[in-house]
Amino acid sequence: MSIAWREAMNTGDPTIDADHRHLVDLINAFEAAMSGGHIEHKRVARVLLGLVEYTGEHFKREEDIQLAIRYPYYDSHRRSHRDVLKKLSLIVGEYTKTADGPDRDRMVRDLAGFLKEWLVDHIIQSDLRMRPYIQQMQAQKLLAEKHRREARAAAEKLAAEKALAEKLAADKL
Repeated sequence: MSIAWREAMNTGDPTIDADHRHLVDLINAFEAAMSGGHIEHKRVARVLLGLVEYTGEHFKREEDIQLAIRYPYYDSHRRSHRDVLKKLSLIVGEYTKTADGPDRDRMVRDLAGFLKEWLVDHIIQSDLRMRPYIQQMQAQKLLAEKHRREARAAAEKLAAEKALAEKLAADKL
């Protein structure tokens, strides 16, 4: 059964949320390669390699955002990322060494379960804890932008008043 993306899974950061949607798509593609009781191993291998690559890229982007928002759980989150990448690398290594047959098929089915469990745990339990920190950073950006606009408006008003005062002074001479 494929994973359906729900808005409740959004962290509030467009980059992280887009990454998570793509990871869901990859895991669903992995599962689709096993549909109908027949496992398409070439398709599984392609999706698996893509998943490992994309997961590493996603973790890097996510960790960069965590540093930017001063996420207090950054260190433990980063360690869990490293653990998942190690596990995925081991799985890919084992998968490539295992010959076609019941052992390889079982490995793929077990991996599908692990991927779903990991993704749901990663997004729901772990990444959603970032939401208030992301919202706080977004609120700070909006406030800073408001202050910049107000300062620009005040500077423009002051410049206009100065120009008018200079014109009036020049007209009196």
